[in-house]
Amino acid sequence: MFNWFLPGLPGAFQAALHGVLTAGDFTEAVRDTMRCGGCTCSRSSFIGACLGAQIGLQGIPNSWKSKTHKYQSFLELAKNVTKSHQA
Repeated sequence: MFNWFLPGLPGAFQAALHGVLTAGDFTEAVRDTMRCGGCTCSRSSFIGACLGAQIGLQGIPNSWKSKTHKYQSFLELAKNVTKSHQA
C-alpha cells in the first residue's frame, strides 16, 4: 500500500502567517521567507496570495512582473476568475 500523504514541514504555515502579519511590503515578505530556507515555495505562494489580496497588483514590483514568464496571460486569467465570482 502506498502512503500518498507525506508529513508536512513543521512550522511552515506558522512561518508563512508570520510573514504576512509582520512584513512591511510584498518584496520584504517574500525575500524574508526565502531566506529562512526549507519549504520556501509553498510559503511564498501563501504570502503572495494573502498580500496580493490585501494590497493588490500595485504592491508587486514592476521589475518582478516584467521577469515573470507569461505575466499578461496570468493576469488575464486572474481577472476572468475574479470577475466570474463577483457576478
